[in-house]
Amino acid sequence: MKRIHPNRCRRAALTVLLSVFSAVTLPASAPRSPQQTANTKPTLHFRPQDAKAGDVIPFYWKGDYHLFYLKGPDWAHVVSRDLLRWQELPNALIKGSDPLGPDWESIWTGSVVEHGGTFYLFYTGKNSNDPLGDQKVMQARSVDLIHWTKHPEYTFYADGKIYWNKTINGAIDDKQIYHHQAFRDPHVVWNGRENRWWLALHAMLADGSAPNVGLYTSRDLTHWTPHAPLVVYPASVSGDCPDLFELNGLWNVNCADYHYMQVRDTGAIDPPVQPYDCGDLRVAKTMSDGKRRILIGWIGDYKNDSDAGEYEWGGTLSMPRELYADAAGQLYQRPVREVVRLFDRTVLREKRVGLNTRYDLPENYMLTATLFPQSGFGQATLRFRESADRTEGYSLTVDFQTGEIGIGSRYRTFQRKCGIDPYAPLKIRLFVDGTIAECFVNDAYCFTMRIYDSLGTGVSFRSTAPGLTVKDLVVRVCE
Repeated sequence: MKRIHPNRCRRAALTVLLSVFSAVTLPASAPRSPQQTANTKPTLHFRPQDAKAGDVIPFYWKGDYHLFYLKGPDWAHVVSRDLLRWQELPNALIKGSDPLGPDWESIWTGSVVEHGGTFYLFYTGKNSNDPLGDQKVMQARSVDLIHWTKHPEYTFYADGKIYWNKTINGAIDDKQIYHHQAFRDPHVVWNGRENRWWLALHAMLADGSAPNVGLYTSRDLTHWTPHAPLVVYPASVSGDCPDLFELNGLWNVNCADYHYMQVRDTGAIDPPVQPYDCGDLRVAKTMSDGKRRILIGWIGDYKNDSDAGEYEWGGTLSMPRELYADAAGQLYQRPVREVVRLFDRTVLREKRVGLNTRYDLPENYMLTATLFPQSGFGQATLRFRESADRTEGYSLTVDFQTGEIGIGSRYRTFQRKCGIDPYAPLKIRLFVDGTIAECFVNDAYCFTMRIYDSLGTGVSFRSTAPGLTVKDLVVRVCE
């Protein structure tokens, strides 16, 4: 066993960086309040104090990365210059006060865009007591991204001709579960080819036969025209919270459970559904800063903070990742460079790693290593947070014959098939931070997992693949 002294993650060395990054510029019209105190410590995983973070609505504007997110029934708001230090701002929206109003119960997911110097926030108003409908699209506006004014006069409900509306079409409880009895999660994007705005949302066909990603269009962000769905999919697919963006001529529709569909035009029926992540990530949405598309979602809590508990809605935000596509349009993920640079002190470096050798590490770290397979079959496993007696811990396992990669514990395993060459070097980049593990294979395939129970500090490599070697093991921590 090789032992490394635990890192205390000293922050003093951040002074120079803080002088550059910690100040978040607010519009002159936005007075500071105690809620607007900047968090000067970098964090991989933002979480509000004494609360869960839910669906994230990211928006980039002039150097600032804004994250609106669901916090209870309202929309909370944080902002950063470097994706690591988050400044909490006042809540952007709070639910309505009228028991019969459109958003009295809660405010759900939506999106933010800018046009002509005004910011438009589209959101889901939720109230089962609303006589016109449970879910509907609502709007708020701002000139500074901080102070928002609701405009209930621009609220619109499902039309009842293309999209199901209970007050018009009647109940469909015998046809669809409540999850799909939807008209929610509006996502607005500019379609330059058509020179108009698109609004995509989770909806149901008017006859109750199939869920879909519905489509509305507008020239002015105020008056919206319904069209046939962008995508129609089976009830087995969870297509809520669509995140719509264009890459390489394809419209990508990312959904709440880390899957995506791709279409070239509207009206797609049951297109292939593919994963871009695997594990505990939920409702991840993206923003472009002009150079890259950045993805952030939430990683749910497990009941009783236990690996054996049931998965819960909401929790801690994921680290920022870059979402990118290959020439064929396949979506991949890699950590953003800001996160990689945060880990600036090396505590372990091994040119060649002995299989079954246990290395003792700090609690939190970034690990990189390269696997060199020889036979094209068998498995290689990275064990982390391994206990001293080696009976507890978590595993990342690569099956070279099937191409399946999985991350798991004794309670659960998340697996996906990956396009790996069984004879080519395989690079692993693992981030362990508190109760969250995020692993990138070849900086392409991502695995996300909550890790509560095992507090061991060990890491080791095991293999049933003949001839496999592990090289260039490097472990870094943040100073």
